Amino acid sequence: MKTVRLILILILSAAGARAQERGVVEGRLVNRTDPSILPSGAPLEILELEGGMRTIRSAVTDAAGGVRIEGLPRSERLMLRASWRGVPYHAPLAFDAAGVARVELEVYETTSSDADIRVEKVQMAFQFSGDRIQALETWTLHNRSRPPRIYADPAGTFRISKAPGILQPPRMRVTAPDSTMPLVQPALESADGESYYTLYPLRPGLTLIEAEQALPYADRAYTFVKKFHRDVEAFHIGVLPADMLLEGAGIERVESPGGMAVYSSPAAGAGTEAAWTFSGGTPVPAASAPGASAPGAEEAEEGDRVVARPSAVGRNALVIGPLLLLAFILPLWYACNRPPGRGRTAKAYSEKVKP
Repeated sequence: MKTVRLILILILSAAGARAQERGVVEGRLVNRTDPSILPSGAPLEILELEGGMRTIRSAVTDAAGGVRIEGLPRSERLMLRASWRGVPYHAPLAFDAAGVARVELEVYETTSSDADIRVEKVQMAFQFSGDRIQALETWTLHNRSRPPRIYADPAGTFRISKAPGILQPPRMRVTAPDSTMPLVQPALESADGESYYTLYPLRPGLTLIEAEQALPYADRAYTFVKKFHRDVEAFHIGVLPADMLLEGAGIERVESPGGMAVYSSPAAGAGTEAAWTFSGGTPVPAASAPGASAPGAEEAEEGDRVVARPSAVGRNALVIGPLLLLAFILPLWYACNRPPGRGRTAKAYSEKVKP
């Protein structure tokens, strides 16, 4: 009798395990550039998010761009990755009570022309910390193509000039349209050694790109030389601490909010070069540096994704890191967007905030 009971338990356990493996993904890829072009034969992967985004199933779309993958573990955190014209697309999976996850992924045709790419906004920030300056550039690029297409260029979709004496390769992060999670991107050095670029495809809409560089400042004097690869309107530069001086053609100091200085820079055309000189200043503790990582966190660069390996101390590192960056950029944004007539000089600002 005990043997029969044991056999029944094993059979029921196996049936339960099989039920857990019966998840199904159904849906389709939709071509938003030209609906008449069906995304047939597009490679599909099911990624298990725990343990580094491991591929557990592969398939392709049918002739109409349809998606159907069976036998998935419903208890795991899964994501669908599809590829169309060499561009990856992702969708998290959520199974309903019947074990079905439904998806509809919008895909686009690609173009190597940047004629419809516009620079919406540029901000730059420089912080003196230790024996170096941490330089941060934030670029908002608008893909305004009609019909919508993804800008993908093997020569690079975004480029920054290589700063003189750079201490290490820059870090790049990209936040795609309608996303809140920045993805770490490899910064590729150009063949002539004068710039760094990313191959990240620019989707229709607004894409935010951040680039950090570490610059030498042991002697408290440095000349930052920058070549602009796109036309930019006048923009603002944040400098921390406020007693680190910034000088250059057309550069004017406009604010001194909260221990930092804000300078205005004139518009620049693609191909033009600017030289800005930094001098003096009181170093800011390294923990306050823009984009500094939170304690106990690691980020691994793996193509177009970030894998977080938080410790018990730094479990929210991917949230804390951007907040540190935000704390540095917000005063710059505030200073540059205050209504006119509310005091544009450093003196007026300081008098306003006195208790």
